[in-house]
Amino acid sequence: MKILILNTPPALTPKSQAFKYPAHNKDYGVEQDFLRWLKKQPDIVTNDLTAADWHYLPVFWTRWHINHNFATDGEGLNELQAAVDKIIIDDSKTFTVTQFDGGTLLNLGQTIEFTAARTTNKGIDIPILCSPHRKPPLPLKKDYLASFNGAFDTHPIRMELLKRYKDNADILVQGGLPTRFYKRWFWGKSFNINTMKSYIALSPRGTSCNSFRFFEAMQLGTAPCLLGDVDARPFKKFIPWDEISYYAATVDELDQLLRNLDKNEALERGRKAFQYWKNELFYQKWCKYVLKELEQLNEDKSIKIPL
Repeated sequence: MKILILNTPPALTPKSQAFKYPAHNKDYGVEQDFLRWLKKQPDIVTNDLTAADWHYLPVFWTRWHINHNFATDGEGLNELQAAVDKIIIDDSKTFTVTQFDGGTLLNLGQTIEFTAARTTNKGIDIPILCSPHRKPPLPLKKDYLASFNGAFDTHPIRMELLKRYKDNADILVQGGLPTRFYKRWFWGKSFNINTMKSYIALSPRGTSCNSFRFFEAMQLGTAPCLLGDVDARPFKKFIPWDEISYYAATVDELDQLLRNLDKNEALERGRKAFQYWKNELFYQKWCKYVLKELEQLNEDKSIKIPL
């Protein structure tokens, strides 16, 4: 497989963004990470248009939209659309990587979006990653069956989660807590500590179908549970998610899962989840799965339907 990196003007790859999230995160994400990785693959990258199987469109969509007021009321979209239209050579061969909620927000024809935070847009799911949290060298005692710390107004399923478990001592459901890992960590109740003290880390969908919390939980060694109407766990053809995580489409399904939870199995999934995060899904590690997806798409294209 050969990939041509399309030439984009510096304005479409801003060096920074006005707002960082989560709060502890560096100004870096999967959009920058994939471009950095691809440039280090001399056997894949080509400058020969005729030899290229795919064209990669390197736009830093998240930085662009954040720097244009989160595309509120369509701010910047006409300008961005016009600029991108000048770059794409063949949309049937083009793909891009985006983290912004809802993807590129543009009409890109047949361009494939590898998306970390899709809403109603179509795309191939990828991890939504952030800087690692600090954590103690040894595991913490499990005090909770499951926990969630965060806002509740980003999706109705979060409000339902709060209503169902707010008075349940075994399931910690709280409003937003600081994600900073304090030096005297044993004094504070933070996202890190609550996650590590839980058998399962609840990751309900918000505005987008996935959540930073899912992959943060993996990094902290706790089995994540994605909760939402769309199973957006990435690269399902290649990663055994049922061995390292949980998924529930509704709060009722989650309730059934928690009632029948095998704690030893949850601990094992948490251990495996950390290894997968470390070796397969963290920055620079996940990018190879994009190639696997593209190879699969090439195979699908080559299949001829008999007349």
